[in-house]
Amino acid sequence: MGMKENDYLCPKCKGHLNVGGSLVFATETHRKHKGLIMLNPKIGEYDYKHHPNFSLEKGESVDFHCPICHANLTAAKNKDYAMILMVVNEDNCDYELYFSKKAGNKSTYVVAKEEIEAFGEDAMDYEDLFYE
Repeated sequence: MGMKENDYLCPKCKGHLNVGGSLVFATETHRKHKGLIMLNPKIGEYDYKHHPNFSLEKGESVDFHCPICHANLTAAKNKDYAMILMVVNEDNCDYELYFSKKAGNKSTYVVAKEEIEAFGEDAMDYEDLFYE
């Protein structure tokens, strides 16, 4: 029995976003380029896969959408971040997972009730995340 992987859900439709070891999102850049992106679900890892014709410029802002219900996943609390739900199967807890919408920005926040953990070399104090 290996550790069960965390589940990642769309906050709107509760559809599962993780398939085959990746998180799948429909994305659109501000240049109106659209494409699917597969992110590494491991927190603190920032590699991703995409179609060769769909490229991201470093620092470019990208809108992430649920590939199932097409909801825009931009976080209500901070428009520079996308937010999805992470269900940790070990403790059956739901967390809010925030990640930067800027290409190449390595910052991720995991929020549980009142606790926040920050990951990634570009992460700031979490006060900056919610109280700008």
